[in-house]
Amino acid sequence: MSSKTEKVAAEEFLAMLLQYSRDFHYNHINFSVRLNRNPAYTRQVMNVMLKRISKKYGDDERLYVSMTADEATAILALINNLKEEMFANFSKKITWSTDLLVRESQEFGYRQIRERDQYNNLEFEILL
Repeated sequence: MSSKTEKVAAEEFLAMLLQYSRDFHYNHINFSVRLNRNPAYTRQVMNVMLKRISKKYGDDERLYVSMTADEATAILALINNLKEEMFANFSKKITWSTDLLVRESQEFGYRQIRERDQYNNLEFEILL
């Protein structure tokens, strides 16, 4: 058995996440990344929460996935590349195009909730 952690395919994960959130009318995707190197708290994890604020469909908040930070490095790198492209174009939203999406493109925005702190924790939100 291999001791290396399996990395999640970033494009497929993001496409499934965006498709699921659109199908079930979620309008906020919250990424909470705990990269805490504190010896007393060694768990390094990324949680993805879906949040819906809607009068028509009702308010809801649920955990979509929780994975170790090592498995999520490709996902974070993809989102960072999209964020950099958005900021380079001085726009509030970016359109991501891929064949993995049913509609082939998705527009979303990025909002930083919390900057990296002393323990390297990070929290941001994708707005649909």
